[in-house]
Amino acid sequence: MGASPVRYHIPLALLLGVMVRAPFWAEALRTPVDGDTAIVGLMARHLGRGWTMWGQPYGSPLEAWLAAPFLALMGPRAEALRLCYFLLGLALIPVAYLLARRLDPRAALPAAVLVACPPPYFLLLSALPPPMYPSSLVLCGILLLLALRLGERFQAERLPAGELVLAGVLAGLAAWTHLMSLSIVLGGGIYLFLRARGRRAAVLYGLVPFLVVSAPWWTRALVDRQATRVVSVSGREERFASHLVEVLPRLPRLLGGVFGLRTPWIADDADHIAHAPSWMAVAIVLGYAAALVVAARASRRSPPARLLLAAAALVVAVFPFPLRSGPDSIRFLTPLYLPVAALVAWAGLSLGRPRRAWILVLGLASLHLGAARGLLAAWRSADRAAAPFLLPDLAPVRRLLNDHAVRRAYASYGPAYRLTFESGERIVASQPWNERFLHYPLPYLDEVRFARNVAWVLTPRIPSDLPAPAAFEAALGAAGGRWRRGEAGEGIVFHDFVPPFGPRVEPLATAGAAGDASLATALSPSPAVPSTWMLPAPRALDAITLVAGLEGPRLLRSMDVEVSSDGVAFETVARRRRRDERADLRWVNGQPQYVVDHDVISAPLGGRAVAAVRVTPVASGDAWALGEILLHPAEDAARRAPWDEWLDPNLTWAERRRALLSSPRPDRADWYSRLLVAVRHR
Repeated sequence: MGASPVRYHIPLALLLGVMVRAPFWAEALRTPVDGDTAIVGLMARHLGRGWTMWGQPYGSPLEAWLAAPFLALMGPRAEALRLCYFLLGLALIPVAYLLARRLDPRAALPAAVLVACPPPYFLLLSALPPPMYPSSLVLCGILLLLALRLGERFQAERLPAGELVLAGVLAGLAAWTHLMSLSIVLGGGIYLFLRARGRRAAVLYGLVPFLVVSAPWWTRALVDRQATRVVSVSGREERFASHLVEVLPRLPRLLGGVFGLRTPWIADDADHIAHAPSWMAVAIVLGYAAALVVAARASRRSPPARLLLAAAALVVAVFPFPLRSGPDSIRFLTPLYLPVAALVAWAGLSLGRPRRAWILVLGLASLHLGAARGLLAAWRSADRAAAPFLLPDLAPVRRLLNDHAVRRAYASYGPAYRLTFESGERIVASQPWNERFLHYPLPYLDEVRFARNVAWVLTPRIPSDLPAPAAFEAALGAAGGRWRRGEAGEGIVFHDFVPPFGPRVEPLATAGAAGDASLATALSPSPAVPSTWMLPAPRALDAITLVAGLEGPRLLRSMDVEVSSDGVAFETVARRRRRDERADLRWVNGQPQYVVDHDVISAPLGGRAVAAVRVTPVASGDAWALGEILLHPAEDAARRAPWDEWLDPNLTWAERRRALLSSPRPDRADWYSRLLVAVRHR
């Protein structure tokens, strides 16, 4: 192997990497994409839409850009996404080769072989990775490589401005993609600063592009605390000291996950672990420990080796501090492996014993492959619908929705994005609220809210914030109306909704700006005392609907909506409480919604006589506004106008706004709710 021409080294190492990874790729190809990977696929179909990973306040769309050509060629298929990630996993091999070459050209091929036969966790990342990590690892390796190259240029008293700019761009992209890259960026930056003695101002060539490219993250972090959540060291639910007490004792176990002693079936799962045999674990620990001790001793005369040691040590040192670094978060430690692999390959050479370098590398590679057998066996026997994968076949759900001409649906995180991706967006599904980052915008929620024929898809086997089917059905029963329930594989589907009142409404004329059939005007009632509006005369109503205005404050988060038949004695017909929005199911736009944005509140009345409407703030001093009070006249159920579709469902958002404003339908409740969604959608 050492006699092979240098030009064949990387192809040979890549071929070995393909052979090692092929069985894992085969298992990945029979595994449905999860929700995170489906988001990458959807983002790849809508490049330029959003500057973070959809539904969260951080992460770049880099992997969507990388996956876009594969989806363009192969269509919106899981195989297209898998192929992109397979290649990203292989990219670590030439990066390791070039990194070790900076230490000693003879270490390059052994390092590439070691990464071609890596610890099982990296085989997992090459086949079923969580998004952002494969690209981040490649970027971290390239940044270390550039830092070593630039350090040599500085020592030669050259000013590599172009390469510094490139390093800054890639460092900014790495930080934007995943903040775990910051430890590598910091280590490389300090190394260059120290190597650039007398020319340290030149480092600005890299700093400025770093700040520019990473701006989508740090500019958001200045105004949104959720953008720093991944590196936050303290929070409302856990304090820094208690977090350290939990994580520090488990750090050796986490490092064992990086090097192959224990491997979760999927990234960072705590309950399903493939363990290496005890003798194998001991051999792995001794092999890496001995190599790193030798490398540390030899690094005294090798600044590049000191950088790699410092980079790996910095990853470990920083790891315990963010709250997101839990006792099973192996993925946050993965940036340390490329520098360690290069150091291991170099360790034997540093003693002048090239053969020992190969013995060590081949021994560790063999141990890695032996440990990986447990992970591969677990994947081969695992039911993808069961834990830890929880990826049931959603084809039955898609068939049921298609049979009922349903194109929009609510579902929990994973099933929502999977339904949307797997159907090629013929079906668009969304969470009813952001389950991971509450109140952070969701890409498809407005699309589902705006639609007419909507279903709810519940998958009780998959943990989520959504109610269980029985609880959801009970909430529907309390809200009134009719619906149908169907079972489709692992999914329970509620569809064909009919509210207990019709869409026909009349604005309450005596409510002033809240009764002029225009959401452009609004009342600003007292935030502390009840506000009452009298009807011209008592009349029977099926429901009342309160709507926020287009601009300014929304409806109260905490209030009682009351009605009276005589203007004296009031009865509460709707209760809203702060932070209970996800338990408050209401009929909006002819479909059941959890009203989390305080835009529209409907209260069924069942034909009772109403002379007055009153809104009473409850433990609230918030400013609020009321765009319209809408009255639903009592009608015989058989004669009610249907909640039918009266707008072309294929319009863009701009076309919807124009249509709603140019052809108002103030006699329909869904005109008001749709107008709010369309005007506020961006």
